[in-house]
Amino acid sequence: MKKNRLALFAILCSSALWGQQDVQFTQFANNKIFYNPGVIGSGDAICLSAAHRSQWVGFDNAPTTQNFSANIPINFLHGGLSVNVSNDIIGYFQDITAGVGYGYQMDLAGGVLGLGIRADFRNKNITSGVWAPPQTMNDPSLVGFGNSSMATDISFGAYYRADNWYTGLSSTRLLETKDLISTVSGGSNAQIRGQRHYYWMGGYDLDLENGFVLQPAIMVKSDLVTTQLDLNVAAMYNNQLYGGVTYRVNDAFAVMAGYQLTKDLRASYSYDITTSSLSNSSSGSHEIMMSYCFTIEIPPKEKGSYRNPIFL
Repeated sequence: MKKNRLALFAILCSSALWGQQDVQFTQFANNKIFYNPGVIGSGDAICLSAAHRSQWVGFDNAPTTQNFSANIPINFLHGGLSVNVSNDIIGYFQDITAGVGYGYQMDLAGGVLGLGIRADFRNKNITSGVWAPPQTMNDPSLVGFGNSSMATDISFGAYYRADNWYTGLSSTRLLETKDLISTVSGGSNAQIRGQRHYYWMGGYDLDLENGFVLQPAIMVKSDLVTTQLDLNVAAMYNNQLYGGVTYRVNDAFAVMAGYQLTKDLRASYSYDITTSSLSNSSSGSHEIMMSYCFTIEIPPKEKGSYRNPIFL
C-alpha cells in the first residue's frame, strides 16, 4: 500500500500544478445543473438529485465525492432557484461547497434559453494525516493539519434546449478567489488560487421508434491548462430503462445503466475502467445517482359563494 500512497502523492502534486480543481462525474448528462447554472429553473418539476463517486478504488486516500442538488422552477420568477452542496475529499484535502443560484428561462427560436448564476461558498480543510517524515515536520512552510479556509466564488452558465437536442456553455470559479490556509509556524498563510474552469456540453435525442431513443452526449472541460473530453452514448427504452457507455479520452472507459423505479424516482450507476497508467493500482471508479422529480399542483379557486353552516 506504500506504493499506492506514493503514487497518489505524486498525483496530488501534479494536480496542484496542472490539474483541474473541479470534481468530475461520469454521469454528466444526468447532472447538468452541477456544471451549468443555466439549467436552473428549466422543466416543469422540482428535481432533487444525490450522487456519490468513489474514484480510483484501491488507492489509500483516493478521491470520494458526494453531491446534492435541487432545481426548483418558480413561474413568477420566470425561471427558478437552485441549491447545490458537494463534499469532495482527495488525499488530505476536503472541500465542502454550498451554492445557491438563480436561473432565468426565456423562449427563443423555437426552444428555451436559460441564463443562470450561482454563488458558491467553499470551505477547504486540511484533514489529519502525515505529510512527510517526522524530521521534516518542523518546516514552517507546511500547512497545519486541521486548518481551514473559507472562500466565495461565482459560476455562470447559458443553456439552450429544443425538442430533441440541447447545448450549454458555462464557467465556474469566475472570481478565482484564493484559499488562505495557516502554515505550521502560524506566521504566514499558504495560498491556493482558484482556477477558472470552462464547460461545454451538448446532446441529442434520436427516436429509433419501437420505444427506443438513442441519446449521444459530449462534455468538454478545460481550465486553459488541461482539457478533457467525455463522449457518451446511451439508449433509453420506453422512458424507463437505459444503458450506455462513456469514453473519457486518455483516462477511462465507463459503462452505465439506469432504471425509472417509479414515476418520480430514478436510479443510475456507472463503473469506470481506468485506461491510463493508474490502471496498475486502481480497480476503477464507482458512481451512483438518485433523482426524484415531482410537481406541486395548486387547484384553481372555484367561482361561487361559500357558506358557513354555523350561521345558517
